[in-house]
Amino acid sequence: MMPNPNLGALLPLLPALLITLGAVALVLADALIRKRGETALASIALSAIGAAFIAQVLVFPRESASAFNGALETDGYSALVSLVVLAVLALTVVLAPSYFAKMRAGGREHYALLLISALGMMLLPCARELVSLIVCVELVSIPLYVLAGYNRALESSGEAAFKYFIPGAFASAFIIYGAAFLYGNTGTLYLQPIGETLLLAENKALLLLGLALLLAGFAFKVALVPFHAWLPDVYQGSPSPVTGFMAAGVKIAVFAALLRLLAVGFQPAAEHWRAGIFVLAVLTMCLGNLLALHQLSLKRMLAYSSIAHAGYLAVGLVAANREAQLAMLFYLIAYAAATVGAFALISAWADGKRDDIYLGEMRGLSERQPLAALAMLLFLLSLIGFPLTAGFIGKLMLFSAAYAAGYIALLVVAVLNSIVSVYYYLRVAQAMYMLPAESGGAKSRPAGIAGAPYLWVAVICAVAVLALGIAPRALLAILGMQGF
Repeated sequence: MMPNPNLGALLPLLPALLITLGAVALVLADALIRKRGETALASIALSAIGAAFIAQVLVFPRESASAFNGALETDGYSALVSLVVLAVLALTVVLAPSYFAKMRAGGREHYALLLISALGMMLLPCARELVSLIVCVELVSIPLYVLAGYNRALESSGEAAFKYFIPGAFASAFIIYGAAFLYGNTGTLYLQPIGETLLLAENKALLLLGLALLLAGFAFKVALVPFHAWLPDVYQGSPSPVTGFMAAGVKIAVFAALLRLLAVGFQPAAEHWRAGIFVLAVLTMCLGNLLALHQLSLKRMLAYSSIAHAGYLAVGLVAANREAQLAMLFYLIAYAAATVGAFALISAWADGKRDDIYLGEMRGLSERQPLAALAMLLFLLSLIGFPLTAGFIGKLMLFSAAYAAGYIALLVVAVLNSIVSVYYYLRVAQAMYMLPAESGGAKSRPAGIAGAPYLWVAVICAVAVLALGIAPRALLAILGMQGF
């Protein structure tokens, strides 16, 4: 007779199970519901997300718990990541019905695809062995390849899907090859024993090669230079709500996983991987900001900005102390609020022919759409790291952690790059508030329900940016109670 499974160990995975059931329900509902299907599917998706969010709060783990023979491990840190991913997912689903109806994008599979990708994001920080890590990475990535090309009527959307799939496949291959090298040289799939073997091994060449391949694959996923070339075209061509979900969710999940991978699994080899991450951080910050200076497309500017922010987050990986880990999670939350809000506004301005807005079209926006202009200004100031915004607290914490760890040169590079970024962010603010409108500029959304989802998401994100900037202590207290 087989022993009963340890249900207590599986209880922290209840939110992930609810999201899985929600995705299955969406697939079935898509086949069964015809009339008012879009609204019904969105309601099912939001119900599953709400249930998962409540369940995650109720089963918030006070200590780590292992499941599936230690392949997955949940704790307060992974639970916080799940809550942020669920919040980003909910905001994206709120935008989806109005956006895809406006863009005349056929098909209703995007809700199930969003939930499946979010499931991978929730589980990725929990992975403690290589096969689970690979499966979670693919759960995140494969639905996003499809979603990137969902605007079938726009040629740029199909191009975005192709350009995302090819580097994504290479990244997955790097991760799998790296895992194969590590397993072949250690005889185990679990991160902790691999780290211990790295510490004791006399010949570390093949182990370090496996680690390098693994890190290269993750660097592709978060677009660290020189693994970044795919990102601007993908961000520009993907549906704007999906771009916001991709920009925020993938960064949260992958950097959270990288923290665990390096700070827990491969801490014994820190002297080897720190130098590589140091170089990637410097290159990513500098190139991302310099290339953003010349962008006229708001989506491409935010894409290069995303690359630069990946460089700032890599500073935390280099420091790899407790302060850096707390700072990275706060920074990721602040970045998610600003980015999802910005792409919600871009979604509002999209039409059936184009899903982007250019700098010249932002001229005089404060007169035509004062609330939208104010919200966009707040998001840009947060991305700069302006005082009284969430981005300021995130950058202050991150840079302080780098200083405490003794990486003064890296800190100087990060500060200088933050100063450079002021130019291209405030150029948008100048267009909105200081330049007269041009003919053919961004038109106001029609009044009424059609514009409501974009407005609500932008307002929620703007409130989060201000609240975390003015009164961050509540979130910092929660973060400080979590172990790493």
